[in-house]
Amino acid sequence: MFRDVFDCESYSLVNKSLTYGSREAHTLGRRKKDVAQSFGVRSEWDGTPPLKVFQFLRKFAKACDDNDVSEAEAFFMLQDFTKEPLRSEVMSVMPSRHGGNPGEVNSYLELINWMLRYHADEASLAAQVEEFNRATQTPGESERTFAERLRQLNVLCGFIHPQGVIKGRFVEGVHRAARVTVRERNTPSMTLAELARIAQTKGDEYRWIVSDQRREREKEARIAEASRLRRPTRPPPYSRAHPAVAAASCDEVGDTSE
Repeated sequence: MFRDVFDCESYSLVNKSLTYGSREAHTLGRRKKDVAQSFGVRSEWDGTPPLKVFQFLRKFAKACDDNDVSEAEAFFMLQDFTKEPLRSEVMSVMPSRHGGNPGEVNSYLELINWMLRYHADEASLAAQVEEFNRATQTPGESERTFAERLRQLNVLCGFIHPQGVIKGRFVEGVHRAARVTVRERNTPSMTLAELARIAQTKGDEYRWIVSDQRREREKEARIAEASRLRRPTRPPPYSRAHPAVAAASCDEVGDTSE
């Protein structure tokens, strides 16, 4: 199921040259700057979360291809787009440039394969896929935020889900107030962002109605409470004493006067 995700060849570069001599070493610094511009400033990865390795490698390969960097150059360049603790781990398996340490990996694709095997395995990837398949919009989460969460989950799944599958999960997982609308409006050409905007509008309408109904109930409760507090307190009803009791009282009065 995950064969393509773990295939290091899928991250190979257009320029497959394996030559790395003094000329390449001399220009490596300048080419790193070019790649950094494409890769993104301060976008180095520290190795967490581990399944982000797929996003990191795709991004690095694209930045190298955009600047015609060869696999030989990328082999010595990749470590500079990591940060601790990952950088030390990468450097520990790399050969030294002066030949003192042969290294555990000796080519760009071997390094990519090491990165994949070091950070990901089929069990953890399968668990991530299961989380994606069960994802639903949570209370307090907007429709657009839910769509973005699905995108990030797909990153951690190694990008195995195409756009249509992500949209399908969004339709099934979005709140029921918007589900019917997005199911009816969804088309193959519509992007996830467009679908999320439609769902957001419908969701906002539903939340406004719920909020308005809650305000009405609270208002009615306040009116009822105020009416109860304004209601006058009635005095206790007058009770006429029983004749026998009244007579006894008169006798007691008579005895006292004697």
